[in-house]
Amino acid sequence: MKTMRRIGLYAVVPLVLVLAAGYGWYRTSDTGKRWRYEDRLATYCEGLLPVAESAALTAYSTDPGLPGDRTGGADDERWDECGVADTRLLAALIPHDVVRNRNLSGDPLSMLRDGDSGHLPVAVGGGWRGYTDFRETGIVLNCTNRPASLVVAVRADESHENAAETRQIARLATATAERAAEQWSCDAPHGTGVPPIPVQDDRPAPGNATGTCAGVPVPGDDSVDWHRETTAPGTALLETCALGETKARDEELYWFDAAFGPYAQRLRTAEDGPGGYRGDAGADRHSAWASAVCGTGPRALFTVNDTEYAAPPRGYLRTALRAFAERAAQRHGCTDLKLPS
Repeated sequence: MKTMRRIGLYAVVPLVLVLAAGYGWYRTSDTGKRWRYEDRLATYCEGLLPVAESAALTAYSTDPGLPGDRTGGADDERWDECGVADTRLLAALIPHDVVRNRNLSGDPLSMLRDGDSGHLPVAVGGGWRGYTDFRETGIVLNCTNRPASLVVAVRADESHENAAETRQIARLATATAERAAEQWSCDAPHGTGVPPIPVQDDRPAPGNATGTCAGVPVPGDDSVDWHRETTAPGTALLETCALGETKARDEELYWFDAAFGPYAQRLRTAEDGPGGYRGDAGADRHSAWASAVCGTGPRALFTVNDTEYAAPPRGYLRTALRAFAERAAQRHGCTDLKLPS
């Protein structure tokens, strides 16, 4: 009996040593670190995050690289939000007929937001329907087999506010969109890759506009001195034009915005009130809005808002909105443009 125990002990000790060595290798080696990361991603954020594109931000760290996730909704209206290093990623499936619900906690349309980078939005490129302002990056797939859009939005801080890191974030967004489309059964055309994203010079400029401000008239009171704009290739989800003055305070006077897909839906509300647009077209004292059909998705929204520094002449907001909306709708191939009366 003692002999048998010795034989058993001699067999177990090497096995324990092997297991200990294997566990130590798993915990300390680079390969083990990648394996642990992949194991965590399999269930993190419903398995939507791609390994390589997320690891470009996390360096294969699970803590603090993957700080937490949450999910909500179901079927055609579902979402996941998760941390990827120091960014927050939202993936959501949004029906075409919904609008923002300001009273609903966890409403994915309310989670979509503009950044505060100070840069105007530009297209991601590569055949993707997307945009970035170097703080917020969004990608949208329009599902052809269901009346819904799939959106992936990544919110970063100022440390990523450069062309190289913004391109990494755009790659994360596009790869996540592809995985989510497969997992959530959203048949949609995809882009091919993310080209370099140049930081455009969108500083105030005098003279004739050639981009998103092209064709927008200025008031006849000689109040406008400059414009801020970006080029408009026709694939950006958000496009902006600003008109301003230098005579008094060097301030913006008028903001023009074009929004498409879920980024138009998030601006709409089912009830009247500040901060939202109701109906296909309308106007009030400080704003005017129009809309158009762009493919099979939700109606695009075109808006103009004056600021506290503006005193627009009667009818200017409607006239300027018409010029801005007509050009933006034409660039994006939209039809059925509805303008305020």
